Amino acid sequence: MARSGRSYTNQPVLSRHPRDWDRSLDLPAFESVSEWPPLVVDTPNVNLLLPAFESVSEWPDLVFVRDQTLTLPAFESISEWPALTVSVPPKPGDALTGVDGQVDWNGTLWGAGTDVAVLLPVDGWLATPNIDNGNVARPNRHGAWDARKFAQQRIVSLRLQPNSATDPSQVWALINDVLAVTGIPESEDPLPLVIKAYGPPLLAYGQVVDRPLVLDGDYNAGLPTIGLVIACADPRLYGLEPRGATVPVNSATGLSNSGNAATHPLIRLEGPVTDPLLTNTTLRRSLRFDITVADGDTLEIDTNNGTVTLAGENAMSALTGITVPVQDFVLAAGSNTLQYTAAAGGANGADFLWRDATL
Repeated sequence: MARSGRSYTNQPVLSRHPRDWDRSLDLPAFESVSEWPPLVVDTPNVNLLLPAFESVSEWPDLVFVRDQTLTLPAFESISEWPALTVSVPPKPGDALTGVDGQVDWNGTLWGAGTDVAVLLPVDGWLATPNIDNGNVARPNRHGAWDARKFAQQRIVSLRLQPNSATDPSQVWALINDVLAVTGIPESEDPLPLVIKAYGPPLLAYGQVVDRPLVLDGDYNAGLPTIGLVIACADPRLYGLEPRGATVPVNSATGLSNSGNAATHPLIRLEGPVTDPLLTNTTLRRSLRFDITVADGDTLEIDTNNGTVTLAGENAMSALTGITVPVQDFVLAAGSNTLQYTAAAGGANGADFLWRDATL
């Protein structure tokens, strides 16, 4: 039986419950930022004692290629070197200023223009040294047989006066400057002494053998007197400027010694040369060598010391019997004519180096 009343159509019912769907989404690139508080770690000081260990490094294989030319670009190498120091002996007379009365002792200047005066007189400088008279008395008549005379060593006496009169407290400093350069040397090598008297300066070589110094009233006043006694084993006084000349092979050449005494030259023969012969025709003295000096080598003849060396080695045995002793091959006072010959070679000539000598 039908119900009376209004009738409605059934409405569809929509479900509100979600459903799961399988789906893939492509997201763009993105960055996640995380905020962390600063990390602070406090630790005590710790010393760790490690046992012996080995570190291993990995290197590529080393390959060597032979017969290969490498072209390097321009480069600069930097090297650290210590400071270069060169010590040379003082040139005799270099300290002189040209004023008369100055003394240059191994590079130290005394006299005019310095704080150390040179007092007069200066003994033994220009005077003739003591002479060894070799004359032999004749037994049955007056007089003696003549013999050659030889000069003994030259003894030079100086008196120096350091001047500290305006400030006597400086007297010791000035004296000490003199003492510092007049001590006893460690070798027998003589030192240069140059004195400028009236005229050109002259040169001798010697060593200090005495140094009197009296502590008197002048010392207290800042004007002490220091004595110097210098013994010059070679009594000759030499010209300050060395001289030199080359004697060509097979050509007579004149050499001059402007002093009044013979001087000993230093002679150098550069190779190539075979059996060289040197002759001083003025004195009729020769040096002949049975030797071959190769190209690039030098035969050095030191007539003052009486030595002959080839490339630094002793070559005295090369002297032949017709020569004079090496020390007798001198340049006489005045003019000398020298000749240089050889069996072969000798185109470089013979180099002579000497100083004028005076007694």
